[in-house]
Amino acid sequence: MNKFTASILIIFIIAVIGTSMCAYTVQQHEQAVILAFGEVVGDPITRPGLYFKLPWLEARKFDKRWLAWDGDPNQVTTLDKRYISIDVFARWRIVDPLIFLAKLRDEESAQGRLDDILDSATRNVIANHNLIEAIRSSNRTFLLSVEEQDGLMNESNKSGASEEVAAEEIPAPSIDTDSNESSTDSDSDTDSDTAELKKTRLVQKKELEKIIKMVPKDLNDKEDEMYQIAMGRQKLTDLIREKAAAKVKDMGIEIKDVRLKRIDYIPSVQKSVFDRMISERLKVAARLRSQGDGLSAEIIGRKDRELKKIRSQAYKQAEEIKGKADADAARIYADAYKTDPELYKFLKSLESYRKTMDDKTTLLLTTKSDYASYLKSQK
Repeated sequence: MNKFTASILIIFIIAVIGTSMCAYTVQQHEQAVILAFGEVVGDPITRPGLYFKLPWLEARKFDKRWLAWDGDPNQVTTLDKRYISIDVFARWRIVDPLIFLAKLRDEESAQGRLDDILDSATRNVIANHNLIEAIRSSNRTFLLSVEEQDGLMNESNKSGASEEVAAEEIPAPSIDTDSNESSTDSDSDTDSDTAELKKTRLVQKKELEKIIKMVPKDLNDKEDEMYQIAMGRQKLTDLIREKAAAKVKDMGIEIKDVRLKRIDYIPSVQKSVFDRMISERLKVAARLRSQGDGLSAEIIGRKDRELKKIRSQAYKQAEEIKGKADADAARIYADAYKTDPELYKFLKSLESYRKTMDDKTTLLLTTKSDYASYLKSQK
């Protein structure tokens, strides 16, 4: 390699190094500030592209996207003396890199400063309001979901429908008589019994629907019903954001949104709170169970009364049928006897023989016995 080639190579290397020291790029999500020995030179660069600077100048870059801030859980006492642990997160960005560089220098320092500002704002706002204000956003009452209500109503409808079908499937007793009055009375009794059964099923269905409507009311928290939400969760978070935004306004940053990620009782209070919740739910369960037991006993009692009534009516109708059948049989026997007494006597004797004698039967009769009169005549 001659001296000329070496010189060209050296010049090329120096040009590459100089270009790398003078050129810099700003990405789509970045903004840059030019520093000369720690002092700001010119305006900030916010548009992406390729830029050049003197070698001794420094290009300090900052992210201009929305950044996440996630604080640590803090213990706070609310206005109604509830000891809670609250966890907050927020979104922020650098809007003025010159002020940001002068006040905070970098993102790590900004995160530490936001820790103090947002934690302080959260404590002040939550401590001046009741716990329910941070949990709820409206005064709506607690109700069962549409799916739960539909499920309970479907179950009640199914039970009511099955009871009506069962009532309809009960065969109405009919009595075949020669008297038209008897048939008319039987039909009227059957219609009245069916109408009474349907009426009873309808009453039971309405009572079941009444209990279903009582469930949401019993599960409501009476304290929540009496308390009226004045601020609500959304307004409290907006208030936290406003207080924090006023403090960071002169730091070149902007807070976009603040949200409560988690609210919980502190560990030392959780056990007593859970015990109280369990006790309240057990009271509600016991109350509902007692109402159900009372309604069950009433339904069972009504069922027993209806069953006894149905059985008594069925026994009465059965006895009437038996009595009429006996009367008809006696009438038929009487008519047969009147038509041919000798034939009737002969048939009755044959029936008596069939019932009293078989291959192993031995009879000891006198010659004057009427029992064997037809047997003697066959000699």
